[in-house]
Amino acid sequence: MRRFRGGQWLLLLLLNVWLVPALAQERNGWIAGTATDSTKGALAGARIELQPKGLSVASNAQGQFMISDVPPGRYTLTVSYVGFKPFTTEVNVTGGQGTRVDAVLQVGPQSEVVTVRGERERGELEAINRERTADNIVQVLPADVITSLPNTNIADAVGRLPSVSLERDEGEGKYVQIRGTEPRLSNVTIDGIHVPSPEGTRVVKLDVIPADLVDSIEVNKTLSANQDADAIGGSVNLVTKSPGDQPYVSLLGMGGYTPIANGRNLYQLAGTAGQRFGTSKKFGALFGFSYDYNGRGIYDVEPGLGANPLPSGGFFLGPNTEDLRNYHYDRSRYGFGGTLDYKIADMSSVYVRGLFSHFNDNGEDWIYTPTINQFITNLADPAQQALNTCGLTAVNGVVGCGGMGFTDVYRTPTQQIGSVQAGARHVFGSMLLNYEAAISESNYTGGFAFAGFNGPGNLASPNNVAFAVDTSRPFVPKFPVLNGVNIFDPTQYFMNFADTEKDGIFERDIVGDISLAKQYSIASHFSTFEIGFKGWDAHKTSLLDRENFNAAGGQPMTAFLSNFRDNNYYFGEYTFGPITQYRKIASALAPGGFTPNLANNIPNDWDIGERIWAGYAMNTISLGKLQLQTGVRVEATNDDLRGNIFCPHPDATCPATITPTFNNNSYTDVFPSVQAQYRITNDTVLRAAYGAGIARPNFGSSFAPGMAPFVIFDPTGPPTQQVVAGNPNLKPTYAHNFDLLLEHYLKGVGLVEVGGFYKYLTDPIYNVNIARPVAPFQGLSELTAINGPKAHIAGVEMSWQQRLTFLPGALRGTGVRANYSYTSSRADFPTSFGRTDHPTLLRTAPNNWNFDVTYDHKGISARMGLTHNDANIFAYRFTDSAPGGIHGPNGDQYLYPHTQVDAQASYWIPRGHGLQVIASFLNLNNEVFGFYFGGEQFPTQREYYNRTYSFGLRWTLSPENR
Repeated sequence: MRRFRGGQWLLLLLLNVWLVPALAQERNGWIAGTATDSTKGALAGARIELQPKGLSVASNAQGQFMISDVPPGRYTLTVSYVGFKPFTTEVNVTGGQGTRVDAVLQVGPQSEVVTVRGERERGELEAINRERTADNIVQVLPADVITSLPNTNIADAVGRLPSVSLERDEGEGKYVQIRGTEPRLSNVTIDGIHVPSPEGTRVVKLDVIPADLVDSIEVNKTLSANQDADAIGGSVNLVTKSPGDQPYVSLLGMGGYTPIANGRNLYQLAGTAGQRFGTSKKFGALFGFSYDYNGRGIYDVEPGLGANPLPSGGFFLGPNTEDLRNYHYDRSRYGFGGTLDYKIADMSSVYVRGLFSHFNDNGEDWIYTPTINQFITNLADPAQQALNTCGLTAVNGVVGCGGMGFTDVYRTPTQQIGSVQAGARHVFGSMLLNYEAAISESNYTGGFAFAGFNGPGNLASPNNVAFAVDTSRPFVPKFPVLNGVNIFDPTQYFMNFADTEKDGIFERDIVGDISLAKQYSIASHFSTFEIGFKGWDAHKTSLLDRENFNAAGGQPMTAFLSNFRDNNYYFGEYTFGPITQYRKIASALAPGGFTPNLANNIPNDWDIGERIWAGYAMNTISLGKLQLQTGVRVEATNDDLRGNIFCPHPDATCPATITPTFNNNSYTDVFPSVQAQYRITNDTVLRAAYGAGIARPNFGSSFAPGMAPFVIFDPTGPPTQQVVAGNPNLKPTYAHNFDLLLEHYLKGVGLVEVGGFYKYLTDPIYNVNIARPVAPFQGLSELTAINGPKAHIAGVEMSWQQRLTFLPGALRGTGVRANYSYTSSRADFPTSFGRTDHPTLLRTAPNNWNFDVTYDHKGISARMGLTHNDANIFAYRFTDSAPGGIHGPNGDQYLYPHTQVDAQASYWIPRGHGLQVIASFLNLNNEVFGFYFGGEQFPTQREYYNRTYSFGLRWTLSPENR
């Protein structure tokens, strides 16, 4: 079902292009022009119809359009754009000549549109029109809509679209999960060019890129043959900003505060400037920048859950330890974007554009860890009397003896993403030639340095702290001290270990592509035939550098203390002791030198080269009210995989300490696609689509093995440790995707959509624990990745967007943006997985919805957004017959459901010449982030960020705001 032999795909290609005329047609003419508003602002996505031929095209991002191969004669041309009055004119087409039409559209009647200085409302209009005229199913977020809520990064913005859920981290969105699929099953592009991940996976952390750096975000739910096939869930395309005919300048300054961890601050600066120059506006230039600093604080409690065996038999289903974590982040993010272009002719141009973003995820966190090492249930039992090292005199509930630990973690991860593209488009009569070359890079540097201290109960008198376990409030489990030991006395803590980490992950992608499209008519039906080719060379490397301090051991905690003290930790639910400064620790230990951790470093040093060659053919034809697009894409992939096996004690099965390993994989796949849309009325459209897609395996790391060939085993680890190994024989995941969508465009500037989708997956990838089948370390427990048999995903999604202009008085400035999706999935596991049930796939959140209320009236523009994602499986843990069952503490690891309220309001200062005051409010309900095992009553992480309040000014010079 997923692959085709050469003869078969060639047959598909021939069937796809049957509509291309074999004979030269009569010498026809063409119509070219632009669609703009009264301020000469380009109208992207305008629908241009030519009667009586019954054909239609859409304007591009610059408002340009072209209709080629038009027989000589007299026609009626209509340009329509939701929210504006249609523009209609008569045109005469002469054979071999062109006719130019510059359509200037006027704002519609008050019953259909309300225009308030053209800010967010203009962005909403653009989104509706681009979605309306797209060949595929796509959702669009223009810049004005993105910045109308406190969306700090790209992920936060995308998370407000239908069927999208987020994996969050540190109070922001990180990965997007489209239509119930894990992040690996979707891709990210910049202007259609693949974005490499700065991590050891294929998944792009979208918190690296500032939200205000792009012109718009497109989430493609279905793919045409001219798009990369690696998007089973969907494709997130970041569209860079481009200059317009009129000068545009925008400057933003914001400052904010978060009342957590004694108060944290944030700052934001951003600006954009651009214009087309010259009498004919042939040269265009635009540049934008963004910078933000976020001093975030986090309160985090992480219980260590499981089925703990009790001395008297049975199990305690709950925590025997927990981390009390206090985070101080110094997150900073900056980026630049720009475009230079030159119009060679009316519809032909050359361009250079790019985007660069840098993210410092720096910070320090401090962790206190109480732990019960010996549970006691009966003090009369002689065997348990020997365990009573903490002097318990009575047993009331769950109690035991244990000790304390303290860890200082110093974080220095830095990530970068950049892409530069150069290309051109040329129009030759009825033919359009596009070509470009691009280079994209990403990297990750830095890491996490640790210093650990043994405290009371972990020193000369082991297990001398008596703890009870209080789970009467499951979300705030506590370990009360029963024997009076001061567990936060810094004089009782001494260093046990310290290490540092400076990793490096790098990827460089070089891409070149070319396409040729020809417009033609056959039997009076307007058509476009397109072919294209693409080459993509990717090179990804990983270098892990984790080193241990030789001199760590015995230093007192009092030598490294900080003046910081948090007296309201976790909103007063817990007590938190004094903390250290890692800089003091590093300074004291540096003279002792370092010892590389070869068991981790060497296997994580790998090098992967990937080359993909792609070609496609696609035909689009208008058959009255029906538009049909058929296409086929072929992608040939070759992977060169280099890694290392580390053997701590060489023997006959592993003769060298370091053994390089090499693998090569090659495969070719064919991806047919069909996109159909039937225009029931001018405002009601039914869409249907089928397409095949692929998701290649992750590269890999010691935490999430992929196709990188490595074997990790630490001889100093515990006896129960696992071997971690990559699997260079992993196959990609394939999918057949089916979609149906009904759209209705409302007269009051709005949209109602309802649709469904189904995805059938083969070769899904799972991480499993198996007995290692080969040398070295044969027979030991191994964590690796393997392909499963199949899986499927089905869902429905609906959305409603409307300005409620029919309301009386000032209420007519109210608007609504709402969407809802329900998704279900089923995973079929391989026999080695250790379970026979069929849970959902990872990251399938059943219910996702957004409900936004907007208001625009007399200079006031406001929006309040409510976002919800259901709980979903983050990692599989359950095995058949595990104590406590599938909903117990040995169940699967879930992300908690997440419901968040955000709001933002701005006010145009009268006679302020484009000056706005902005107030922004993030996470007003202080929503929790975290994980649980099996059921919500078994939390393994619950962290809070508190609310964030920001205020600032924006100054804008544009035609709309003069």
